[in-house]
Amino acid sequence: MVSKTKEILILLVIMIVFGCGSALGAEDKYVIAKVGDIEITVFELQRETQRILPFTKSFHGGVSKEKLLSIRKMAFDRLIDQAYKVRYANNNGITVPESQLNKKVDKVLNKFGSGESLEKALGDESFSRFKSSVARLLVAEIAEDQAVNAKADVGDEELLTFYRGNKFMYQRPKTYRASHILIKVDPSLVGAEREEFVVKAQELATKAKAGEDFYNLAYYNSDEDTKFVGGDIGYFHSGQTVKEFEDAVQEMEPGDIVGPVETISGFHVIKLTDVQEARLLEFDEVKSKIKKTIEDKRRQQLFDEWMTDLKSQVTTEIYHPDLKL
Repeated sequence: MVSKTKEILILLVIMIVFGCGSALGAEDKYVIAKVGDIEITVFELQRETQRILPFTKSFHGGVSKEKLLSIRKMAFDRLIDQAYKVRYANNNGITVPESQLNKKVDKVLNKFGSGESLEKALGDESFSRFKSSVARLLVAEIAEDQAVNAKADVGDEELLTFYRGNKFMYQRPKTYRASHILIKVDPSLVGAEREEFVVKAQELATKAKAGEDFYNLAYYNSDEDTKFVGGDIGYFHSGQTVKEFEDAVQEMEPGDIVGPVETISGFHVIKLTDVQEARLLEFDEVKSKIKKTIEDKRRQQLFDEWMTDLKSQVTTEIYHPDLKL
């Protein structure tokens, strides 16, 4: 009930900011822009804005009118791009399968419980116009898949060529894995107060070196959140830790325990658990990462070129004064 009330409140705020309401009369008066022959309605703008609008618990604390207008502009820009995609689909015989459209509409109907409830929620927007809006959303996605995503695919041969030409990017440095027990010390402490922490760290180091369970020693004594995983700090390489810690680790063998090692944070008891020598990562280890990097870059380039071409073919008419570019 609270969620439904929030949705109604948000919709009312949006309608007030947009300057629209039932007094506009005929459906055509709700058209706020046209891209060629593709109409964009205030209802679509409301829905797209609600998709972007952050639904947070602090909403009732206030979303400024300026923020709402900014979100509204973002939503409008998305709808303009969508309209260009729809024109592309229409010109290239791309349609949305009826089964896919009905599945999407049925999902909305199920949310409202019945067609009557949905029509009531739609207000002055007819069901047929709402369904057409859903169809445009889906056909725009299909158009983008065919015009952009399908052309961005990268084959294995191209990936291998990229890997061979950029092996320097996949050189992994020597890495270490360690666990530690940290006894935090305020750097300003001196004398007897500081000595208490030194003694505690020394006692823990003695227990660890004598064979007591390092995990438990860290869990019950360390002053850092890594205590919850037995002091494990994971893998790291040179330059990722403070110098004193790094210097100590580089002199150790897996299984060695040293300490106390003093750093700016305090005193550490360190256990080295693994060392992996520097090596070139194999192609199969980085193939998926290379693929994503290349395809993301290519997809963005293809999309930008596609949209530039589409926008050169037809002008956009904007009827709402606040939405003029």
